[in-house]
Formats: sequence, structure tokens, C-alpha cells
Amino acid sequence: MLSGTLIKDTFSGRELLIYLPPSYQTGAKRYPVLYVHDRGDLFDPAYSGSLSAIEKLCSNHELPELLFVGVAAENRESEYTPFSEPHLIKPGQTYGGKGALYAAFLAHELKAYIDRSYRTDPRRESTGMIGKSFGGLISIYTAYLASETFGKIGSLSGSFWFSGMIEFMRFQTFENANLRIYMDVGSTEGTDRSNLQKEMIPRTKEAFRILTESMMSREDLKFVIDEGGAHRLERFAKRFPEAVKWLFGPCHNNAQNDRSF
Repeated sequence: MLSGTLIKDTFSGRELLIYLPPSYQTGAKRYPVLYVHDRGDLFDPAYSGSLSAIEKLCSNHELPELLFVGVAAENRESEYTPFSEPHLIKPGQTYGGKGALYAAFLAHELKAYIDRSYRTDPRRESTGMIGKSFGGLISIYTAYLASETFGKIGSLSGSFWFSGMIEFMRFQTFENANLRIYMDVGSTEGTDRSNLQKEMIPRTKEAFRILTESMMSREDLKFVIDEGGAHRLERFAKRFPEAVKWLFGPCHNNAQNDRSF
């Protein structure tokens, strides 16, 4: 049973799933905030026990209490993609490529609403973003566009196979390179595909290599390979608590990669 509180909110026509930590109702403290794509399915108890695991980390003082904001997409294949590209599965259709508009909405509209509606710590070093699959892709893309707003970024099995993303990263720099970034991928992802998605693992590794050259500190980067992991929500949610712990935990000396490549 959760100790914190889950509430449903809306902003600009979008559903929000807000998690308030246990101490929120009893004091005046301000909390770090983690924005989670796909309406927070990574922490939603309807899908996994990841939130209970996070509360345990907090009670053990391995992670400070924080506020989660799950943000629903209007059209994830449009908003979570950086560029308009031909669809891999639907002939004659395209991915919408409205990632820049979505990133601006998060950084300038939604964050302002959350900061005035809840007791947040609005500083960039206390503000993060995380997602899985296309949500992981848009998290990294948003880091390039709004690193002055989001200081912590998580990408769980980010869709770096997406055409043009690696090339974009090679020629971009962060406005504020003092970021903390977590990335992971399952060791079986893409192995059953014959389209661009078969490049899931090598392109994720390449994205990480590019980040190591763009960041101010290698210690603020972490890359994990989930042995046996497939592209499934249950695997993402299982890795979610440790990703949050690494991004927001009090001890930041565990930045060694779990597997070299």
C-alpha cells in the first residue's frame, strides 16, 4: 500500500497523474520534480510496483522524496518524434515530428503550471524528465532544446533507431552541459526486427558515445544494459526505481557503466 498520494489533474486538455510523497501533506517543504511521459505509466500502480519500490528507497534514505508528474500525450508518435519521417509500419504515413513544440510546452507552460500549483523546487538541478521507448527519445531531444530547464534526464530503451536522431546529436551541443543523464537498453531489443528497429542496441550505444563527448563530466552519465531485457513495459518499470535513484539520489559516486562496449 502506498504511503504517498496519487491525484489526477489536467492542464491544457492533457491528463496528468501526480504523485505527492508521504510528507507532502504535513509540512511546507518543496520537492524535486520528475516529469514522466506517457501519463506516468512507469510509476502508475496500475501497471507495476515501481512506485512502492521508490517509496522504500525513500524510507531507507537512498533517495529523497520527490514529486512525479505523469504527462499524457496527445499523439505520442507525433509529439515524441523530433522530425517528420516515414512511418516504419504504416505505409504512406509519417511520424509527426512535433518534438520541438512538445519540448517547449513542457519547459515553458506545463512546468510553470506545476510550479505554481504544487510545492516544487523549481531549480533546474531539481527538475528532471524521463520516459521509455519514444518517451526516452524525446527526453534526450528535449535535453538539447531545454537544458536550461531540465537538469536530469532519463531514457529507458530510447528509440534511437529513429532516422536522423544520431546525426542530429553529432552536430548539437547543450546550452547547459551540466546535466545528469541515465540511459539503458535491453540486450534482446531489436533482435527480432528486420526494419530500422534492428539497430536499437548499436544506435543506443552510439548515442551514449556522443553524449560522453558533449557532457562536462563523464561521472554524470550512466549506461545500463538489461541482460535478457525485451522492449516491454514491465522491464522498463522494473528498471525505473534504480534510474530515479541514480538521477536524484544523495550519492552520485556510482557512475560506472554496468557493462563496457
